[in-house]
Amino acid sequence: MQPNTITLSRREFLRLSALFAGSALLSACGVHGEATPAPTAPKTIANPQPTIGASTAPFRLTFAKDYFPGNKDHNGQWSGGTETMEIRAHSGKLFASLGYWMDVPYGKPKGDEPWTGAQVLVKDSANSPWRVDVSFGPTHLRTEALTIVSFTTDAQGVPLPSPVKLLVAGPSDINTDGKRWATAWTRDDATGRWAKSDIALEPRSAGARAFASHRDSVTGIHHIFAGVSAGRIYRGVYDPAAPGWLRWRSEPELSGTGRPMCIAEADGVLYAACGIKDDSPQSGGLFRRVDGLKPKWELVYRWQYKLIEGKDESEIMRGLTAIPDPQGGAHQVLLGTRNYGSVIERIDPAKNFAVTVELNIREFFAKIWGVANYRGPTLSAYNRCVPITHPTTGEKMHLIGVWVNHPQAAKPPHNGSFFLVRHSDGRYQAGEIYDPDNPVALGKGLDGTRAVEVSPFSEDQGRAFYFGGYDCARRESHNTAWIYRGDFRGGTR
Repeated sequence: MQPNTITLSRREFLRLSALFAGSALLSACGVHGEATPAPTAPKTIANPQPTIGASTAPFRLTFAKDYFPGNKDHNGQWSGGTETMEIRAHSGKLFASLGYWMDVPYGKPKGDEPWTGAQVLVKDSANSPWRVDVSFGPTHLRTEALTIVSFTTDAQGVPLPSPVKLLVAGPSDINTDGKRWATAWTRDDATGRWAKSDIALEPRSAGARAFASHRDSVTGIHHIFAGVSAGRIYRGVYDPAAPGWLRWRSEPELSGTGRPMCIAEADGVLYAACGIKDDSPQSGGLFRRVDGLKPKWELVYRWQYKLIEGKDESEIMRGLTAIPDPQGGAHQVLLGTRNYGSVIERIDPAKNFAVTVELNIREFFAKIWGVANYRGPTLSAYNRCVPITHPTTGEKMHLIGVWVNHPQAAKPPHNGSFFLVRHSDGRYQAGEIYDPDNPVALGKGLDGTRAVEVSPFSEDQGRAFYFGGYDCARRESHNTAWIYRGDFRGGTR
């Protein structure tokens, strides 16, 4: 039985394309100019440390292609995908979320390939092939978020006998019947089944882009938070009697912003990076949650931005992640990346949210490639900066996916993808993803590393890593999602 066909008007198709457009389109089209300065922006300083030549212990990986889209798994379930959105380790397995943005026409099979809608794949062991864990249905376009949330209390703040960890997905809804829900789907690890909980009915764009858990320091209740694409943040609680074990509050805690791209906790305080919707002072930026019976969100940093009709990549921050203070403080600071400016920034809550530019991505890769100016895409940290431990030295580091194009990107072997290695002192190395045994075709490219995860499989002993990605950037795409495995080889490649 074929899935239902989704018919979108040209206007609706263009609106969805604008919503999901990758930032590389802005860079490639040469969107330049002065950003609108924010009156609340803290002072930004350049990183006093060098950013290249990071360590005496190199981090080198050998890559092998691990997922081949456009096939049936051993259960006969079809999987393809245009983008691998995220990869997460959970309960000893590896999960990957797929999207089908720009696999047009939406809702229709492509030859003998069915239209499945957004999916999550699972890998059961290091030697197992990827298989379909869930297909969310024909009205779901992309699995926008895939996150692990933990609960230590029930809805009243009573401690649970043991913490509960849930794998939560947020597929976007493109239903054309007029009702679109932002939803959270949770996995029952005992049965392998997924259950849906409705977060909010949205007038237009519907989808949860970010999830996080946080225990309120005043009420003691452990909550889940969802940032939905319409520019709102909702709060929920763990409730075993509710669908998907989640019960959501009907009114948002924060509204009136652009897309909440990422939510992170640092030293027990919750932060959210929301796209800047317009020039009104509270319409976006980095917000801090003030816990309590009547919680509120305070704007603490409003970065430079440029408003562009129908696009938001020059207005958002991605990859918000808490890290130890590299200056030796006993507190945590926040990392975030912005395509507008091509920067990775470090934000210090202990210093009135002072902002340090740790890396200019454009300048960094121009220097590596020996070119005067790099003018291609510079999207980075699509979801998060992934913490890892160096397999031989024990150094705590972070892996950050990027989309940059090599000067010879049209030709193998330069048409793979790239990532950054952030060392604990705030210095960076670059890595390249390519499998010579499965070369990318001439004129094609991997076009962006969206997802990174450490292998959860015991036999890998923390020496294997999984990378996934592709950014459609409004280009018609089909079976372009990719996943590669990288094995640590120390100083050799």
